[in-house]
Amino acid sequence: MINSIKGSPAVNQNYEAKEKHDNRQVENTKAKEDQAVILDLSKPVKKSAGYSKPAARKIDVDEIDRLWKESQKSYETLRKLVEKLISKQGKKLEDLLEGKDVLLVDEETRAAAAQAVSEDGELGVKAVSERIVAFAKAVSGDDKSRIGELKNAIIQGFKEAEKALGGTLPDISQRTYDEVMKKLDEWSEE
Repeated sequence: MINSIKGSPAVNQNYEAKEKHDNRQVENTKAKEDQAVILDLSKPVKKSAGYSKPAARKIDVDEIDRLWKESQKSYETLRKLVEKLISKQGKKLEDLLEGKDVLLVDEETRAAAAQAVSEDGELGVKAVSERIVAFAKAVSGDDKSRIGELKNAIIQGFKEAEKALGGTLPDISQRTYDEVMKKLDEWSEE
């Protein structure tokens, strides 16, 4: 049985026993350069006659957790902004939701909201689309074969948001949807 192969510039290969190879000490760089890979044939190698499906990657739970926390942080920021506006005006949320009262937006709150949804804001198209795509990749285990399934889930999510907002999405939501789909297409072509 062959336990080791020692390379040489000659066409013929020199073989030596594994014990000799294990006891040999390399004393100079030239000897290291002449040393070859050890071929161990003592273990059988299983080979498939056909193509095999690559193993699915593990779902990245840490990434999902990080994205969830980031999403919750953004939600809390927006919620506090609205709560502050409501409490400043001495209004009740129930009355506002039922249309019994009107909420006036002051300049400070308007500026904070505008910053949040700006191009570089935490609720802007870029940031939200990146979080959605990162979440999709994480839950799929970076499996590009699931892009169709991911897109369908995202489409369903945006449809649910449309229903919640009375049948149409604001422009920023539509731009976010378009950016998410663009990023998923780019990922599938990588």
